Amino acid sequence: MKFILVVIICFGVDCQAIFDETLYDNHSSCYEVALQTSQFMQQMYPESSGQVHCFDEQQFSEFEKMLEQGGKIINPGLLPENNTSI
Repeated sequence: MKFILVVIICFGVDCQAIFDETLYDNHSSCYEVALQTSQFMQQMYPESSGQVHCFDEQQFSEFEKMLEQGGKIINPGLLPENNTSI
């Protein structure tokens, strides 16, 4: 199974998804890059919020489909406290 790195970055309520074109052979190698990417994004854009995910191909396909159908990426920082993002 291949994994795809997806970065969601939000400035206020405006959120964008960035996809890494590299396909990772396993979740651990993707996760390692995800941690580095998260740290880099926090340093470069301290006023932003967001998430970094390692989706398998099925999850990524569902995510793309949701976006194509007009789905919105919600800023996790604006959700009520009892909803947590991973």
